[in-house]
Order: sequence, then C-alpha cells, then structure tokens
Amino acid sequence: MGNIAFITELPFNDNVSRDYPHMRTEFAQMCALKADHYNYKHISSIKQTYNHIILLISKSDSIRDWLYNTPDLVDNLRLVGKKIWFMQEATAQIYHQFELHHQIRHYNLLQEVDGILTENKTDYNYFKGIVGSTKDIYTIPTLIIPDNFFKLRTVERKNKTMVGGNFTKWYAGFDSYLVASEFNNHISIPKMRTVKNESDFVEILPHIQFNQWMYKLSEYKYGVHLMPNITAGTFNLNCSFLGIPCIGYIDSDTQRICQPSLSVDKYDLQSAINMAKMLKEDKEFYNHCSKEAIQNHDKYFSESVFLDYMNNTVLKSN
Repeated sequence: MGNIAFITELPFNDNVSRDYPHMRTEFAQMCALKADHYNYKHISSIKQTYNHIILLISKSDSIRDWLYNTPDLVDNLRLVGKKIWFMQEATAQIYHQFELHHQIRHYNLLQEVDGILTENKTDYNYFKGIVGSTKDIYTIPTLIIPDNFFKLRTVERKNKTMVGGNFTKWYAGFDSYLVASEFNNHISIPKMRTVKNESDFVEILPHIQFNQWMYKLSEYKYGVHLMPNITAGTFNLNCSFLGIPCIGYIDSDTQRICQPSLSVDKYDLQSAINMAKMLKEDKEFYNHCSKEAIQNHDKYFSESVFLDYMNNTVLKSN
C-alpha cells in the first residue's frame, strides 16, 4: 500500500482509528487506506513525501476562497506528493452554484491534477467532457467500517420508514415522503441544518454520530431516498448493509448496485410508488430485496473489496 494523504477542511492533522465514533464515509475511506489527513491550512507542515495526495475540496465558502487565492496549490503539492488527485464532494456539477471566478478556478484545478476520484461511475462522462479521456478517472467507493454493525443485521425491524433527506430542493424529501406514505406507518427523517417546521409531517431525529445513526437506522423496516442530486449515496449504502429495502434513483452506484430491484429512473415517482406497494404487500418480495441488498453490499462494497480495488487499480495507475 503506497502512503497516502488526504487534504480536507476537517479540523485535524492525524489518521483515523477504527474506533472513531463518527465514521462517515470520508473517515472510513481514510481509515481503511491507513491514510494521513491534513487540514488545508496546514499543508506547509507536511514533511514527508506521499505517493498519493487526495484533495477533497468541499463547497464551503472558506475553502473555495482559499482555493481561489492559492493558484500554485498543485505545484506546491507536487513537492510532497508524486500523484495529486481531485476527489469529488457533492455532485460533479456542484461548482455551478458558485460565483464565476470560483467556477473557473474549479475548472482549472481539474486540469492541473493528475487524476479525478468520482463518487459514481455515472459521473465519468461528465468529467471526461471537462478534462478529456486520457486523464485517470476512477470512483472512490462509498464505504462503511463494519466492525460494530454486523449484529444489527438481525435486529427486529419496527414498522417504520426512514426518509433519507429533508423537504428541500437538494434532497427533494417531499417526493420521498409521498412514496413513504404508501407504507402507512411512522416516517422519520434525520435532522439537518435546513429543517424548518417539518414536525407536523414526520419525526425529525436529532443530530447523532455515525455509529449511533446505524443503530437507530437498524430499527426501520423501509427506506426511501429519492434525492435528485446524485452524490456518495451513503444513506442507500447504510440501508443496504443492514438489509433494509430502500427505494432510490438508479444513477447512484450504491443504489443501483446494491438494490437493483428497488432502483428507478430519476423522477419516476409512479414506479417508486408501485415498488412501495409491492414491499408492503408481498413478503416474499420484501425478503428478496433485503437479502439482495446485504449480498450486493458484501460483494461490491465491503472493506476488502474497497481495498483491493483502490490498491490494485486506482493507486497503481500511472
């Protein structure tokens, strides 16, 4: 395994231990790869040379201003890294929401790096349109560190539905709510910063760390996540690991690969509603979807598969 460093806006300079309680996907990826992490403000403190440096540039104003004001970023990173990667955060088109000078800087960064790590294979052609077909473009698969969670697969599910996002344009939670209503049961959503006055419709769960989230999610019988912005698909993968049938959009790798029987084209609400009816009324179909989700997670998204793919394909690329 070549030595690897991630650079993000997360406020620490260290690596991630397996017992870290908030092991969302970027932490899981760093942990599995035994990578070092640096906050972007501390790049000058890097003393060793890495085979791979992975830049995860979020959509926050502060890091985008820093990126714009650091035109020699990639040149400086080449002093301590042999190969510099851009790692997608949010959608491939997230930069469209920025002011024009940030859009241009984002485009230029993609030209400067050696490779791009996407969240979904469905993003490949978009990035190829920006940088051409000769630059390395791979996924960095969404990942769960499973140490504490296997026992949750046998938890008795309550007749409840978890919706993967709130009632905003980004998550399109109302579409998910319409589908979830077919189950005619209790509906919950995780609390987010933009939640306002939604308690009349659903239970809003408090902010909790990732480990607690997995324990809470394991109580639910159904999942619905019709989020039109295709990102890392962590909700879909969490449900799949636990064996919770989840209805979602086919463009998401974690949904399409793990739960093909419950994947629909974007905005195909009619098919999603029909699937919800089948899950509710056909126990054999429900059990098939649950079993399929676990099997596909373990076959395509387990930690061992992640490491084999990253070490023997992505990180060995020229």
